[in-house]
Amino acid sequence: MSLPSVLFVCGRNAIRSPMGEALWREIFGEAAHARSCGVIPAAFVDGFMVSVMMEGGEDLSDFSPIALAGVGEPAAELVVSLSTAADRTAREYAERHNAEFLAWPIPDPSETPGSREDRLAAYRDTREAIRKRIEDWNNTRKSA
Repeated sequence: MSLPSVLFVCGRNAIRSPMGEALWREIFGEAAHARSCGVIPAAFVDGFMVSVMMEGGEDLSDFSPIALAGVGEPAAELVVSLSTAADRTAREYAERHNAEFLAWPIPDPSETPGSREDRLAAYRDTREAIRKRIEDWNNTRKSA
């Protein structure tokens, strides 16, 4: 069973969707086709996201957020929305491109108050929640 190309979508393409893209490649190998985008991309990548991903060996310091309109071709076969705010736009993209759509709502860790350690813990939780969703999706795919 071949692995579909995937597009991870969130609101700003600064935290959750780049995590999804990197984790997809980490789990399935560098040859796995994964991209990410945001509905309205951030002007810069989130430093906490970069730090938390670096803990697992994923260097996203050169990552640049892009808009869904800037994704280009080929279209993804699987579109995963990681934000309820991105669901409608991501679903419409999937429908236009005959792609499968999945909604995996993951809370935005940048909204976590508290100390630096509290915030880093929220980012780690986000990373692990996305990893678990990918692994659960893969296990379901294998057993189908």
